[in-house]
Amino acid sequence: MSASPGWIQVFLDTPVDAFEEAVAFWSAVTGWTPSERRGEDGQFLTLLPQAGAAYLKLQAVDRPVGVHLDLDSADRPAAVARARDLGATAAWTYHDVEVMRSPGGLVFCHTLVDGEPRLVRDGSTVLDQVCLDIPVAHWESEVAFWSGLTGREPQVGALPEFVRLVEHGELRLLLQRLGEPDGPVRAHPDLATRDRSADTDRHAALGARVVGVHDFWTVLRAPGGQVYCLTDRDPATGTVLPRV
Repeated sequence: MSASPGWIQVFLDTPVDAFEEAVAFWSAVTGWTPSERRGEDGQFLTLLPQAGAAYLKLQAVDRPVGVHLDLDSADRPAAVARARDLGATAAWTYHDVEVMRSPGGLVFCHTLVDGEPRLVRDGSTVLDQVCLDIPVAHWESEVAFWSGLTGREPQVGALPEFVRLVEHGELRLLLQRLGEPDGPVRAHPDLATRDRSADTDRHAALGARVVGVHDFWTVLRAPGGQVYCLTDRDPATGTVLPRV
């Protein structure tokens, strides 16, 4: 069995008092259906796409808003050992789930994969990528860590402050070197869109607030506090759209 994750899921960690509006927003913008609630206090749910495997979940938390990853593998003890060898540290344990931190502090969980899930792309917009926001002090160690842990080859594009870790049919990881000298690594979701302007208007109508507009992406804040980006990428492939 491989210690590399066979599937990556993204958890939107949302403060309890904003959980309901966050669920409504993310269900609306993705077009995915909320599952039944799980957990001792009904704090977990999954957004279920019409086709393909689920990979977007929400968790009600009593801490600030954030994002963490679930790494699904067939051999969880081997995955935990590999992460530790690459520099991860134990954070806590939830039932039988080992929770760890990357060298720069990003939280992730070791979970079990079931079957051979695939990401199905449909529609004109899709949440298909998580961007890891990495201060300068952690850049080299985080690139090495996530590349080693996922078994994905780093891809450097035209902008050297971005490194992509891509696996066809799975959630993409984008590593971004921030201008900040130090601080904890965090993460945000990215949505690929063919029409960023129209999607920005649609998301704003659903309650999002525009934080900043850049050449290739727009930063927004969702109800519940999650920061995310709409990016000029082909929803069918995840690749950057050609400039016109």
